Amino acid sequence: MQKEFSKIIKDNKSVHIFYYVTEQQSYINNLISYILSGIEQNDHILVIESEKIILQLNRRLEDILTKEQVSHVHTVNNFDYYCSNGSFQPHVIFSYLNKILKPFYDNELSFRTWAHVEWHEEQESILAILEEFEMEADRLVNEGGLYLVCAYDSERVPESLKTALMSCHEYIIKGDRIYPSVMSPL
Repeated sequence: MQKEFSKIIKDNKSVHIFYYVTEQQSYINNLISYILSGIEQNDHILVIESEKIILQLNRRLEDILTKEQVSHVHTVNNFDYYCSNGSFQPHVIFSYLNKILKPFYDNELSFRTWAHVEWHEEQESILAILEEFEMEADRLVNEGGLYLVCAYDSERVPESLKTALMSCHEYIIKGDRIYPSVMSPL
């Protein structure tokens, strides 16, 4: 996967990837491949992830990266990121993202982002909100020349949302492969 990530990012000015997560160990391995690809290309990597996975990730990265390389990996708790205002609100999330990305832009650092999208189960109209959120994310990715993986747990994504997510991402990760969204085996 590391080579696939490197090639896709090298060949495109911006990349928006939908990750349909079906298995956690494969997910963590792919996240590490994304990070290693970034390190190889001298990028910083912003990882928006659950505390549980951040702990596992840090343990694994300490075994394979130097201290200097580890300093290129920046983590944010995804619950704080997506629900800092009590619920999933795109305008609040994007405002928070601008604050997080400001040091990268101010210091002219090349970076890529991996975000594990989560929300409160009971939030009303969440499917429409997630669709709106991803459409805006896609616009920002394309306008800003960003590299972004958006990971969603398969058991939380109904068919209607999966179809919408596939339509606003150029690539899809399923298992340990990356597919153009039009050819996805989902």
